[in-house]
Amino acid sequence: MKPSWLVATAKRTIDLAAGLAGFGLFIFTYPIIALLIKLESPGPVLYSQVRVGMNRRARGRASSRQGDERRKADVGGRTFSIYKYRTMCVDSEVNGPQLCAKGVDPRVTRLGKWLRALHIDEIPQFINVVKGDMSFIGPRPERPHFTQQYGVSLPHYSDRTHYIRPGLTGLAQILLGYDDSAESVVRKSHYDLSYRASFCSLSSWIKMEYWILWNTVLYLLKKPQFEGETRDLVTLKRAKLLPFIGRAAAAAVSAATPNSTRVSISFGHSARPEVLNGNDAADLAARLEAMDWSGKPNPEVIIRTKEHLDLEDMGFIVRLAHKVKRHGGRLSLRNAPLKVRKILREIRLDSVLDLQHASSSVRNFLTVDVECWFHAFNMRSIVNKCEWHKQPTRIIQNMERLLELMRVHDVKATFFVLGWVADRFPEVVRMIDREGHEIGTHGYNHDLITEMTPGQFEDDLLRSLDALGRHTSQRIKGHRASNFTVVPSTLWALDILAKHGFEYDSSVFPIARKRYGMPNYPNRNPHTLRLSNGRSIRELPMSTMMVGNKILPVGGGGYLRLYPSKVTERFIERQNLRGLPAMVYLHPWELDVEQKRHYLGPLQTFQHYVNLDSTEWKLNRLMQRFDFGPISSTLEMPRLQSLLRRQPVTLAEQTQDVIAPSRNMAQTPMDDRAITVPQSLVLSPLPMASQMAPGIDRSDESMENLETTLADAG
Repeated sequence: MKPSWLVATAKRTIDLAAGLAGFGLFIFTYPIIALLIKLESPGPVLYSQVRVGMNRRARGRASSRQGDERRKADVGGRTFSIYKYRTMCVDSEVNGPQLCAKGVDPRVTRLGKWLRALHIDEIPQFINVVKGDMSFIGPRPERPHFTQQYGVSLPHYSDRTHYIRPGLTGLAQILLGYDDSAESVVRKSHYDLSYRASFCSLSSWIKMEYWILWNTVLYLLKKPQFEGETRDLVTLKRAKLLPFIGRAAAAAVSAATPNSTRVSISFGHSARPEVLNGNDAADLAARLEAMDWSGKPNPEVIIRTKEHLDLEDMGFIVRLAHKVKRHGGRLSLRNAPLKVRKILREIRLDSVLDLQHASSSVRNFLTVDVECWFHAFNMRSIVNKCEWHKQPTRIIQNMERLLELMRVHDVKATFFVLGWVADRFPEVVRMIDREGHEIGTHGYNHDLITEMTPGQFEDDLLRSLDALGRHTSQRIKGHRASNFTVVPSTLWALDILAKHGFEYDSSVFPIARKRYGMPNYPNRNPHTLRLSNGRSIRELPMSTMMVGNKILPVGGGGYLRLYPSKVTERFIERQNLRGLPAMVYLHPWELDVEQKRHYLGPLQTFQHYVNLDSTEWKLNRLMQRFDFGPISSTLEMPRLQSLLRRQPVTLAEQTQDVIAPSRNMAQTPMDDRAITVPQSLVLSPLPMASQMAPGIDRSDESMENLETTLADAG
């Protein structure tokens, strides 16, 4: 794609200024250098050689055979004559074009060694810059013999100069030196394509141009490099260790390790992204060109690359960057393998791409509480339990939408299914199981544990397990209490869960609310909970964030709908940077914008219906930007195993001490010392607003209003 007129105009202006200054230097130095060249060897002072310039050829669609024939006949651009001071003998290429020889090149004269070492031989090229054949900064101009040869063997080689003039200096020239093998040409092609990608926007081009200009000055100030000596180029040493591969090597690697490139494209608040997925970069590029982006909002594009980045993939990324930036969008590379990230940083493509790699080693929890709209606590006042079966519900349609969205992003989750739903809508359980998601229990009747006796809770739990067992062969490992009602007065429920073989619970919410929450709970990270009967269970508290000295819920339910998406995304990003997972949860009815509206009172109506139209879009953004997975498999990851061993919580039978909440425990990995939760905490009632933890400051009136608004939204 062509650079914008603004970038093209700015670049040509810089070229003319640099070309005129360089031409003045050429006029000043020419008499002295011409005399020295004539005194040493006969022949012309200036050496003229045919090089390939800007490639203006449009990419026309052709068959594979036609494309091969065209590449064989095309030299990759318009040819021109380049001028240099002669540094070799007159008959240096009598046997045809050759790459620079390694070590001492016998064709180079004694004066030519100094001219090359000081880069004085390139001063006449400013004539080409003024004429418009070359730019001051750009890819290295190559000879037609080699461009024709590389155009056949290296994909996208001619794209290096597509609507871009070759340059006197450039990213590849100052970092990698002269070509001495086909391997070095492959390495340089990556750098040249990266430079071309910077033309997709004015800001990225300015940053790239400035960096090259500054490093060109540093390059020229280094100790002169003579033929046969090895220049100490740190970048070249690093580049030789990176897996830069071309067409043949890429085919061998792909055959050995089959994987694919995945591109997710979202437009504005459109919930459903368009996804390109495949192994063939050329096919992906053709499908990309066929997409019509006209009249659509700014695109947001997320790329997941293959493990090995070859020139074909590099060319696709460059074309994608141009198309995205031309439409004012954002391009991000998510969870790229370490090798790919090293390559992209090495060739400075991170100035164009947003490398989202901070969270690549952390997988977050994605959970769904499978219930109908009338199961919500706020609906108790208008729908009695005995009338649930009479209520219209679109839970099947909502689940299909949710599962399809997860399928698009290739994400698995944990679904805590209500036993009542499993009995009334067994196809819901089968759909979840068929898609390969994990199934947990959410109880049977969605009763609050605070309103149940231990015997009633156990009966409700077993009834839900029977309902789920009739429709899935999965072993139910996890539990989430209705309305997070595992509170200080109901910690006995964890003993019952451990008794029946549950591996984890996700019901503790370390905040203060009217009917749920444990503000004094000492560990807000995933941890092992040691029970008083000698058993243990893993506890995964709901996510909370510190705002000043206040603890706020985040990441799920009404909080996901109420908060701006940037708040939730920023929280997850910060959690992942600390090596900690975030817990995201939602309900299927939160995707149903067309559900019947009931008046529940001003506050309850706001809580239940606020921003329903944003749920699917926000979830889509989260799955684009971060890694998610079901609870069981995520807990088996080494990072989570280490986290579970740190500072377990022990429920002691008798102690008089009271433990205050720790702010530092919320966001940082902890040591291996156990925390003892006292019996006074176990037996104490849920604290009222006036008895909340010191971390919740009720003196801030605005904070009180916000918490009142958020209460019961989850």
